[in-house]
Amino acid sequence: MTRRKYWQTSTRGSVAVLLLGVLGACSARAPSEQESGALARATEASPQPAAVATKPKGPSSQGTSTVEVAPAAPDSSANTTSDDASAPAGGVALRGRVILDGTPPERRVINMTKDPACIKLHGSATVLDESVMVEKGGGVRNVFVYVRRGAAKADYPLPKEPAVLSQDGCMYRPRVQGMRVGQTLRVINGDPLTHNVRSFPVRNRAFNFGQPPDSGARERVFDAPEREIEIQCDIHPWMHAYLFVMEHPYFAVTSADGTYAIEGVPPGKYTLAVWHEVFGKLDLPVTVADKDVGDLDFTFKP
Repeated sequence: MTRRKYWQTSTRGSVAVLLLGVLGACSARAPSEQESGALARATEASPQPAAVATKPKGPSSQGTSTVEVAPAAPDSSANTTSDDASAPAGGVALRGRVILDGTPPERRVINMTKDPACIKLHGSATVLDESVMVEKGGGVRNVFVYVRRGAAKADYPLPKEPAVLSQDGCMYRPRVQGMRVGQTLRVINGDPLTHNVRSFPVRNRAFNFGQPPDSGARERVFDAPEREIEIQCDIHPWMHAYLFVMEHPYFAVTSADGTYAIEGVPPGKYTLAVWHEVFGKLDLPVTVADKDVGDLDFTFKP
């Protein structure tokens, strides 16, 4: 075969392959608007997975079943640690109680002999450990309660005032509190002696500083949400506190009788969670709707 005939034959073959490719592409047309609408309706109609409560870690414990709650008037006595102005207007209040079903461990006496100045601050009073505080009716104090799952990702306004951690009587006050990402933490030393303030975060930058008496407040800001950041004084090792840095305002800390209230939660499906430094964690699926108010109670077992 001559080069010219070979070229003609090759050219015809290439043209044929090209024509077949074009015909194939034309047959694979885009779906019509009618077909696209049908496909979208079928997708929307497909069932969505239901929320599943997670098994709590730590000590044996239990929560109540799913509860529907109704809008309630704000309660100024609610033991929230976030600024009321940071929660959206409207919504409902999630209320309940955290109790211990069983005999609480006996509170131990704190040995402050390492620093006689601390003993002097309390006079003749006996200072007890505050890791477990249970009232006679079973209510558990210092439990952090928060919406763990389901809160909308939104630009919630920050509280106007800083969160405050004070050192009073060689103890941290409060022991447990929540604050917001970007909110200022103000650390104050109200004792006539030097303390050390050391944090143990995972996602945020740690701090470790001394704070002499009559010194000014020290301030820090956390840039990422994080749960139970422990604060410790290396000089007085019995001093502990816990911070929760939240991305939303839906949280509270239980009062002396174990009650709590979280204001302004909009309708929806959530996972409500509680945390205690000794008893562990519990989860409770909650559906917020326009129906009767239900008590969202949690029960720990020792």
